[in-house]
This record gives sequence, C-alpha cells and structure tokens, in this order.
Amino acid sequence: MSNAYSELVARISGGEGLTRDEAQSLLSTEDGQDFALIEAASALRRQEFRNVIAIHTEDEELAEALGTRSISIDSYEILDISQDIDSHELADRMVALGAGKSTGITVKLPQQAVPMTLMRILSVLRLAAPDKVIHLPEGYEESLRSLASLAMHIVSAITITDDIERWPLVNETLKALRHGGIVIAGSGSRDALAGYLAYLSELGVDLMGHREARGSACGSVDGGGCCGGHESESAASSGGCGCGSGGCGSDSVSTEQHAHSEGGCCGGHESAQPVETPKPAASDGCGCGSGGCGSA
Repeated sequence: MSNAYSELVARISGGEGLTRDEAQSLLSTEDGQDFALIEAASALRRQEFRNVIAIHTEDEELAEALGTRSISIDSYEILDISQDIDSHELADRMVALGAGKSTGITVKLPQQAVPMTLMRILSVLRLAAPDKVIHLPEGYEESLRSLASLAMHIVSAITITDDIERWPLVNETLKALRHGGIVIAGSGSRDALAGYLAYLSELGVDLMGHREARGSACGSVDGGGCCGGHESESAASSGGCGCGSGGCGSDSVSTEQHAHSEGGCCGGHESAQPVETPKPAASDGCGCGSGGCGSA
C-alpha cells in the first residue's frame, strides 16, 4: 500500500471521514493505483469485520445448510449504480451514506461494466463507510466476473441465491471464500461448502452427473481449458490465460464440484457433449482482459 493510502486508512481509522472531494477524486482519477485502493479498503474492512461475511438468502434451509442464519437487509440503504451516475453525484451519495444512521448499504451493480471500475467504486464506498455492512445482492457474480472473489475482501455481506439452476456460481463463491480465508458469520467450524453440496444432494441435484456431462471444457473444475488453473486429484490443470483471483480458473477443488460447459473462455453452459482428454492450452491464452474473462 502506498504512503498516501496508508495515511488515508490511518486517518479514517481515527474517526475522520472521507470528504466529498476526496471521494470524487478517487472515483475519477486514472492513476494506476486501483489495487492500492483495493488494499486500503480491505484493510478497513478487516478492522471492522475481521474475516467474517454475512449471508442473506430467501431460503432458511439453505442458510442452515451453510451453518448460518440469513440476515435481514430490509433496513439497508440502497446505492444504485446500475444506471448512469456521474462521479460528483456518486461521491455525494457515498459520503451521505457513510454519515447516515443505517447499518448497511445494498449496492446494485450494472451487468455491463468494467469489473475493475466496479471494484474502485466498492473500494471508495468502503472508505466512505468503514463501519457499514456493504451488501451485494444476487447477480453480483455476473457483474464482477473474475474479480468477484476479490470483492469479498471489501464487502461484508452477500446474497446466496436459492435457485438451484445457478448452483455452480454459488459453488464457486463458497470455494472463493474458503480459499480467501473468509468465514461465514455464525458457521463456526462447519464446512459451508460441504453443507451446500449436501443440501443440493437432498434436493436431487446430480452433482456427479453434472461433472461428467460437462467434462473438461474451458473453465471447468477438473479440466484445464483456456481459463485453467483448477487442479484435479491427479495433476494440475493445463492452465491458460490465468484469469484473476477467484474467478474462472482460480482455485483447486475437490472432485465433488462442478465443471462449466464447452465454449470460449468462461463460456456459458450448453448441452452435454462427449469430452476428450484436455490438451495443454496454447501459450498465448485466450486474451482475458484485466477485468477477467470477457471484460468490457
């Protein structure tokens, strides 16, 4: 972390709030210091919330499987950046939210945006509201893409969907939390990922069948593919473009977890296809941008 950001963190930790001009400057300045800003926001998050993240879900059985209870977000303020908003208006809103009485802020993200830009916004919000619960609603994975796991070190609450058709995304989120050393609030020593897989099995989701049908396509759990990096029991993936932390192709996982469909880098799910033994990816990768596979 640069000296400037270290001093900013120390000042905010001492009770001095982020000014409106500072917020606007951080939002609009292209100084190549995005990761320093993220680190500063992460430091403030750890001071207030340590390594704990709260979960919101509409399904209490799902919450129980994760070893927690769903938090209520009804009283949270809303920061909607899914629509066009300039940096001046956004800075004003952030400072007001930080000074407000609400305990939490739900941030609505746009789907079509550069993930790193969204990370900058979340980081500045954390600086403006260091003691507030920052909550990401359902769908944040599509917005943040390969940076979603990095965002877990800034926000302090997320929504876990109860839509079992989207279980691979939840699976990846829980793996990212585990590998990032982030614990679900109230779960104690329980393994949230194991609990979630057991929950899916009880609902009749064929986890093994899903894995076998998807095979070793790009971004799969057990295969390599363009966005590799997952490891199977026997050998490491063949690698490829090396998408960012926690995104497509990040963590090693158990054999119980899913594989994505065939297609391009971080492609969508398609119908099951026969799978061939994966071959090493070409040395030039698939050209993932700084925001992850398919970044804007």
